[in-house]
Amino acid sequence: MYWWMPVLWLATTAGVVALALWLRARRRARALATAVPVAHSDRLTQLPAYRAALVRYRAALYGAVVVVSLVLVAAVLMSSRLVSISSYQPEMRNRDIVLCLDVSGSMIDYDAAIVRTFRDLVDEFDGERIGLVLFNASAVTHFPLTTDYRFVREQLTRLENDLSSPLSDYAFINGTLLGEGSSLIGDGLGSCVMRFDDVDRERSRSIVLATDNYVAGEQILTLPEAGAFAAERKVRVYGINPGDVTSKDYIAEFAREMERVVLATDGGYFALADPSAIPSIVDGIEAQQTERLTGEPLLVRTDEPTWPFLLSVLGTALIMYFGWRLKR
Repeated sequence: MYWWMPVLWLATTAGVVALALWLRARRRARALATAVPVAHSDRLTQLPAYRAALVRYRAALYGAVVVVSLVLVAAVLMSSRLVSISSYQPEMRNRDIVLCLDVSGSMIDYDAAIVRTFRDLVDEFDGERIGLVLFNASAVTHFPLTTDYRFVREQLTRLENDLSSPLSDYAFINGTLLGEGSSLIGDGLGSCVMRFDDVDRERSRSIVLATDNYVAGEQILTLPEAGAFAAERKVRVYGINPGDVTSKDYIAEFAREMERVVLATDGGYFALADPSAIPSIVDGIEAQQTERLTGEPLLVRTDEPTWPFLLSVLGTALIMYFGWRLKR
């Protein structure tokens, strides 16, 4: 990656070598000026023991030079950050899932738990496009259909924190109050159906609708009409109802209506506390016909420090060995 590092190393090494040669020349000149001539020293250098010791010394010295050079090469490679480049095509599936969340006043106490359920649901998928729509009197796209699961989890975690924190500014409801009343369930579901793109292409499309179906205003679409619109677009709706349908008759009536609508789209209906909700929704979505697709090619850069690192470790050990040999 850092192609200029070898040039920097070469310049630095050349400077160090030049300085070392200059200092050696100065020391040699001073040594020659103060040297004492010794007669017949050639007899000493011709001795077999001397010649053998000189050969060992030179071998250790040359070995040390070679090893230091290899360690310098390893250092250059590591500091230059040796990498390999490969191409990767992510696999996607032609399934689209829109999480559709009612953020009206009657739902606000349940929404944090529903978002946790959404996050658990996302963990079960791989390659599907997922989006999130929040609605009350009107609907806003919190994030569009995407396969960036890291982004999806970050957004869901942030939304859960906003829903559960007593210090929340409820900024997430911005844009959801533009309508005649509140909790317009039919309009919300219809808006979620409209969030699917490429409507002319054959894809599996599903909506996970979380609401108590408690309407408090004038709707453009009733829930049955929105359900029929979803069925016409071949969109399956899976309903999650956090309400207690057994405590009051009017809540039970809303729940029965919601159940009829979602089942008419070949979807499913679940209570929030139902432990089978997530696996059942996942199984229902994955049971739909799918086709494996490939996304845009991505370049993957991988660090490759193994061989330079091993070479530097081995070289350091050999330098210590040759240093010990030179001292003997």
